[in-house]
Amino acid sequence: MSPISTPSGIARSAVQLSSAASPTAGCSARVAFVLAGRGATTRTVALSTALGLPVAALPINSERNLVECWVKRMAEGGFRGHVVLAITSESERAFYSALQAPPGITLQVQVDTSGHRGAGGTLGDRWNELVDSLDAQGRAGGAIVVEASNVPIFDFGAFFAAVDPSQGAFIGASADATPAGIMWLSPDALGLVPRIGYFDLKEQLVTAIVRSGKRVGAHFGPTESCRISDRVSYLRAVSLIQADGAEGRCDDAVVESGAVVRGASLLCRGAVVERGALVVDSIILPGARVCCDAVVARSIVPPGSHVPCGYLVVDEIFGALGSAARSGTEGGAS
Repeated sequence: MSPISTPSGIARSAVQLSSAASPTAGCSARVAFVLAGRGATTRTVALSTALGLPVAALPINSERNLVECWVKRMAEGGFRGHVVLAITSESERAFYSALQAPPGITLQVQVDTSGHRGAGGTLGDRWNELVDSLDAQGRAGGAIVVEASNVPIFDFGAFFAAVDPSQGAFIGASADATPAGIMWLSPDALGLVPRIGYFDLKEQLVTAIVRSGKRVGAHFGPTESCRISDRVSYLRAVSLIQADGAEGRCDDAVVESGAVVRGASLLCRGAVVERGALVVDSIILPGARVCCDAVVARSIVPPGSHVPCGYLVVDEIFGALGSAARSGTEGGAS
């Protein structure tokens, strides 16, 4: 029986719960791979195109984008070692040029030049490139894998402590059994990835691990998970991380007198909400402006866009980049 019951769920009956982990449980991985590319075939391509940003580079709180938040929270959970940020084209590198690694972590941005290998293939390639440079402990520790389109509100310390190194893989999951975007792979599991061809992470690699005789375990956290793929899920992710204690307004964001910002809204660097404007449960991305008396509700304003005076924006990505629907004084990306 496969440990993946559906594309979005993890069957509890098919995996070993973390409470059953062995007395020697614990993650000793010193390598983490963060999957952050903007591939043309991913489910996030429409959102990335509309906002002009890879999903992994989207701001998620007042200080950090998704990748930065993942690395910071892994460090807070006890991870120390080397993080490889895997992207799919050289043009994406600029989105991560300002990343700063927390103490105890080195960070490398690496472009996947092998063509379309799939997530599993990319992991195998990156591991093979690194493994000879690791000491014995590093090789034995396997690797952490992060899907950076997920919101990072997982208990990383509990996950790392629950890993059973005798297993082939260990998956982080939310309370409703939805994958939380983090997993651990043993060296043996990484060795199952073929050197050529497409190889998927969940459908092929996890299946190969089970067929090899290794168990696939899971740690179920108490919180909801959310994978960002469209406007609704991005707004939901911001709501979840603010409920977890994150701030929703950058220090240099401006809310003029008479403007109102409500709900789980996120105002990013350089965002401006002018007098009389109303922003409710929305995301105003870097450099965007909501002009006087405009209303933005349950929507996203792309970087640099201007919502004109008195304009009503509800349940949409306003003037999405690449869209010809709005231009000039009607809004859109400037």
